[in-house]
Amino acid sequence: MKKTAFAIVALLTFMLPHLSLARITCGPLVGDHMVLQQQTDVRLWGWTDRGAGTTITLRTSWHKGKLKVKSDAAGRWEFRIPTPKASFEPQTVTISDGHEKQTLSDVLFGEVWLASGQSNMEMPLHGFANCPVENSAQHILESIRYKGRLHFSTVAFSPHPEEVDTVTAAWQDCMPQTARDFCAAAYFFGIRLTEALGCPVGVINSSLGATRVEGWTPRDIVAAYPGENLTSDAYLGAHLVRPAYNVDRALPSVFYNGMIHPLEPYTIRGFLWYQAEANINSPQVYAERFVRMVGSWRQRWGLGDLPFYYVEICPYDYYWARDKATAALMREAQFQAGEMLPRMGMVCTNDLVNKDYEYWQIHPCMKKEVGDRLCLWALGDTYGIRGIDYRYPVYRSMEVETTQRGKQVRLTFDNAEDGFNRNVGIKGFEMCGPDSVWHEASAGISGSQVTVFCQQVPEPVAVRYAFKSFQPGNLKANSGLPVIPFRTDKFPR
Repeated sequence: MKKTAFAIVALLTFMLPHLSLARITCGPLVGDHMVLQQQTDVRLWGWTDRGAGTTITLRTSWHKGKLKVKSDAAGRWEFRIPTPKASFEPQTVTISDGHEKQTLSDVLFGEVWLASGQSNMEMPLHGFANCPVENSAQHILESIRYKGRLHFSTVAFSPHPEEVDTVTAAWQDCMPQTARDFCAAAYFFGIRLTEALGCPVGVINSSLGATRVEGWTPRDIVAAYPGENLTSDAYLGAHLVRPAYNVDRALPSVFYNGMIHPLEPYTIRGFLWYQAEANINSPQVYAERFVRMVGSWRQRWGLGDLPFYYVEICPYDYYWARDKATAALMREAQFQAGEMLPRMGMVCTNDLVNKDYEYWQIHPCMKKEVGDRLCLWALGDTYGIRGIDYRYPVYRSMEVETTQRGKQVRLTFDNAEDGFNRNVGIKGFEMCGPDSVWHEASAGISGSQVTVFCQQVPEPVAVRYAFKSFQPGNLKANSGLPVIPFRTDKFPR
């Protein structure tokens, strides 16, 4: 008897370490507190250590019966399951391989968006050091109102030289201790969306400061770009660098590989993007590279032309730029990108800086307005809510006309049918003649048109508005949305 008992103990001692290796691992974002996109077929996926051919079962609190799939050669399994209409009632998901069972709780149905970019998207609700978010203490306090309504996930720093399948990205419920560290622009987007739609919202943040658009673009695309090194020691060792601030933020593709690609099976409604500061010296190629990145993300998600709403870089001195026109040319490139693909929308930020002290603040404090304006695009464009103003006044054409005081320029705009917010004190306009020398100009309103006059320019040739690194304007549509900076010329600089 003693020998038999000893043998059993010895056998168990041998087996337990091996049994402990057998487990179910869910894919990124598949976990407690997740928000699943409502009224569609969502993908739930992961891996089992038991290898190919393992039967995986799925039970949910909203779907009758049990679903079964077999794991593939890599142990990967995947389910596609329909989701009902949005609901605040928490649900559960149970996954089993016949030996181990995992139950995911506090699952909601609602609207899911992915936010990405560089530091202005990464910037948390409590701000960076010496870079505050306006009224952050009040917003953090009020975040408790959205418990059970807004869930969010921050994707861990994880650059990689190859496309990888997993990354740490746990969901959290909204409350002061979690909201304070979540990205501010996406937080404000989320709370405004749940208020407007009356349903749960899930927002995923995968962003990192000082990164270029090339860093978030798949390798097969970046490989065709001149000057991009995909074989350097820094590139090949990007996944070995810790902590985050030691990694070369200018590396191509590594942030896509490790921080976007693993998320692609997760069903979302659309994208939010705030980036371009790191590309400030290459406005001539930015629009094309940006839209190629957008197209690649859409293609890899496989959900059609998912809406992509992005934020114009803010007024700032950009001291490292080649010249003072570079930032203006980048904003122009950002606007042009929105005309190159369907379902794109740009948030203008020309008015979202304090002109007295944010001249050298690349992280302006008005993140609530950024989130609100992103949400306006979503509500008007994606969700089709009528009556919402979300498009900005955009320059269309100019005409030189002769008046009693001399020649002036009459400008026509799109999206300004109801006119503008002021008739006096308009700032931000410049005019030049055949000599291409720019002079500050005065402007007035004539219905939905703007007239521009400058006594120093008897023969007007071109007009610019807020077309400098730092030149906040004050002209807005009646809706309160600002005129997008523009130029009527195509001079080299």
